[in-house]
Order: sequence, then C-alpha cells, then structure tokens
Amino acid sequence: MKERGDCQDVIAKIEVADLGRGAGTLHTSGSARLDLQGKTANGSVNLQVQIGTATAAAALIAPTVLITADDSHLPGIKKGVISVLNQSLDSGTIWNLTGTLP
Repeated sequence: MKERGDCQDVIAKIEVADLGRGAGTLHTSGSARLDLQGKTANGSVNLQVQIGTATAAAALIAPTVLITADDSHLPGIKKGVISVLNQSLDSGTIWNLTGTLP
C-alpha cells in the first residue's frame, strides 16, 4: 500500500532537533505527514504520523530521553524515536519511549 510507504518515508525524516520544535508539521512525504502535536502535561513530546485527518502512528517521547550533554547519543535517540513510530504504525497503538541516557 502506497500510504504505508509514505508513512515509513516520513518517519525516516525525523531528526532529534525536530523534537524541540513547537507544534506543527515537521515533515511530509506523499500523502503522509509527521506532526508534533505539542507536549503532554509531563513534558513528553507527542508525535503523530497522519494521513489526512487519520492518525497512522503515534508516539510519546519522554523528556528524560532528550536530556543529553553528549552529542554522540543523538543517533541512538533518533533510532529510538524512529523505532517506536514504526512499531506504532505496525501495531496501531500508541508507543512510549522512556528512559535515561548514561
């Protein structure tokens, strides 16, 4: 299905810097877009992959995941965000990325 490929493409475009932006569309690919919906009450970043008005994938990224003083951790953070969004796309459920960096 073309929409699934569009979703996977838009998920792959995420950058760690995107997670510090305000609410709005971060990236688009074909019929899919990656939106940052804002932050939850506990400071988690709310990401959603959307096709029109439908949500195809959703993930909450805990603020502790984003705290790092070492840029060498950025690729791992990016991989984690991409992973939970893809797992959400596969399962149809909201995924949470939690934890802390060493």
